[in-house]
Amino acid sequence: MGSYSHISFDKYPIFTAKNSYRTDAVDSIFLPEDYISEVRPNNSRNKLAWVVDKEDDSEYTFKGYRQTAKICKQRLEIFGTKLSTAKKDFETARVNASEEGYYDFLISKVTYKKYLDELRNIIKDKEKSWDYIYKNFKESLIYDELSIYGQSVESVLYSILSIIPEDSIIECDLSEVIGNGWVEEPGIRDDDDIEKIIVLAEGKTDTEFISKALSILYPHLCRYYHFIDFDEFKVESNASALAKLVIALTASNVKHPFIVLFDNDTTGIFEMKRLMQIKLPENIKVLKFPDIKLAKSYPTVGPTGIKKMNINGLACGIEMYFGHDVLMKNNTVIPVHWKAYNDKEKQYQGEITEKNYVQEKFREKLKSGNGDFTDIKTLLNMIFNAFN
Repeated sequence: MGSYSHISFDKYPIFTAKNSYRTDAVDSIFLPEDYISEVRPNNSRNKLAWVVDKEDDSEYTFKGYRQTAKICKQRLEIFGTKLSTAKKDFETARVNASEEGYYDFLISKVTYKKYLDELRNIIKDKEKSWDYIYKNFKESLIYDELSIYGQSVESVLYSILSIIPEDSIIECDLSEVIGNGWVEEPGIRDDDDIEKIIVLAEGKTDTEFISKALSILYPHLCRYYHFIDFDEFKVESNASALAKLVIALTASNVKHPFIVLFDNDTTGIFEMKRLMQIKLPENIKVLKFPDIKLAKSYPTVGPTGIKKMNINGLACGIEMYFGHDVLMKNNTVIPVHWKAYNDKEKQYQGEITEKNYVQEKFREKLKSGNGDFTDIKTLLNMIFNAFN
């Protein structure tokens, strides 16, 4: 009869494979650290309808991947899959299937909403018997378990993840295919085997703090990102050099996904504007650090003394996203100092004073994991949504 693997969504098993497993689906939502091996009661299995039950076994060793629906969904989103793209993919597949005459009824009449409703009903009612499903129009609609003909794996995954609770457990059960020797038990995958988004920023401190915050605050997403190494390769670090690097990448027709981050200050925005005058490919997303509430009324030091100003777009380097607790010294907010004047932008460039003190304080904050991370999370969530 063979050995089977499957991925279960809220205890509903699909993506079935005989003597193997669906690597395209697994690699889209799981990371190596999601792999587990544990002994479980045999009656806890999410059984496939056509697989003979082994009730004589009181327990078995589960080998496979496990994660929550929320995290699996986030992993799809950072590469650009969302409800609108899943809907568009479904509609494209529906048109193609209709033109090819794949269905014996008007599939063009089946809306994406109707498709989601059917997914919701099937998973909720745990309709594992295909004989039951085939009694109604689902017989013609369902092509590969819960997908229609021509629909992408990412679209199917995201559609399902969108209609189940965020805390639902998603598991890929490899127990049989590993136990019977069809698939080797996964080792630690090298980072090179995981598709990554390359993040380019203005300088090495930007890279240091964004990457460290990412690994601490969102460990389930950090392995999908790679940050440029300024020290090892002696890369020039400033806004102008970053813009030149992006132009070189565009001219080279590089296809890898890139996120380009400029500081939310006068110089960063000036260089970003210059860069945006050329046509950039879809795989390169250019962003500036987001505006934040803290910066709307922040103390600054200039020729006229100390004055509170909105420094969004003028002086928001990475330090401004460390949190109010880090930007305090002796119960006083550390001010921004106005420096060079940009003639073309007709405004000053600002920078936090006591930068080294602030940076070291944030390193300690990251190590402890305590404090307010609201603003750095705002920046990270902007990165997560770059391709959306």
